[in-house]
Amino acid sequence: MPTTIVLPGGRRIWLQVVQGVVIEASESSVAMVRQGRDQRQFIEGHAIFRPGRISSEVVSIQKIWIREADGRESAYDLSDFPVDSRPGHTLALIYGAAKGVEKGEFFGALNSTTGKFSFDESIHSDRLSPFGLYLPPKFYLKRMAWGAGIGALVGLLCSLSARMDMSFFVAGTILGFVLSLPVMLVQAVIRQLRGQRLVPELNRRALEVLLSESQPGSDPKG
Repeated sequence: MPTTIVLPGGRRIWLQVVQGVVIEASESSVAMVRQGRDQRQFIEGHAIFRPGRISSEVVSIQKIWIREADGRESAYDLSDFPVDSRPGHTLALIYGAAKGVEKGEFFGALNSTTGKFSFDESIHSDRLSPFGLYLPPKFYLKRMAWGAGIGALVGLLCSLSARMDMSFFVAGTILGFVLSLPVMLVQAVIRQLRGQRLVPELNRRALEVLLSESQPGSDPKG
C-alpha cells in the first residue's frame, strides 16, 4: 500500500517501496561529447567562422536486477541515485508521485545490507517531474496566453472608447504579450526555487519510509 506524506505548503505525495535481493549488478562508464554552437563573425567585411567549443563528460551507468519475495525478477537503473551493491545484498527502492498522478518514478534506493542510501537531488531530473516540484506542463504557454488575453481586453476597451479603432486592440494584445514575458520568467524562477527547496524534505521523508518498510539485510557470503 502506498504511503502518503505531506510536504511543506500542503503538497501531498504518495510513496511506495519495492524490495528484493540483488541477483546481478553492473556498472559502466560512457563518455558524452558535446559541441556548442558554431559562431560566425564579420570583421571588416570578412566572415570569420569559429567552431563550437567541444566538451566531454564521463557518465556512470549503474543497473541492477533484484528478486522480490514472490520470486519476480526486475531490472532497475540506479544511474541517477547510485548505491553500491552486489549479489546477495538486500536492496529497497522507493518511487512515487504527487497525489492524483498514477504513474510514479523511482528516485531513491537503500542498501539494507550496508545501510548506504542515495536519492535524486535535482528537480530538473525527469525522475522528479511527477512530484510537481518543477514547472507544471505548458507553464510558459499558459502565461503568455494569459498576458495576451489581458492586453487584448484592455485594448478592446480602449478601442470601444475610441470608436472601434482596432489598432488599440492589436497594440494591447502585443503589449500584454510583451509585458507577460518578464513576469513569466520571474514566476518560473520563484517556483523552481521553491520546488528545489522541497527536495531535501522529500528525500528525508522518503528515507523514513524506506527504513520503516524495508527488511534488514543479511551479510552475503562470499
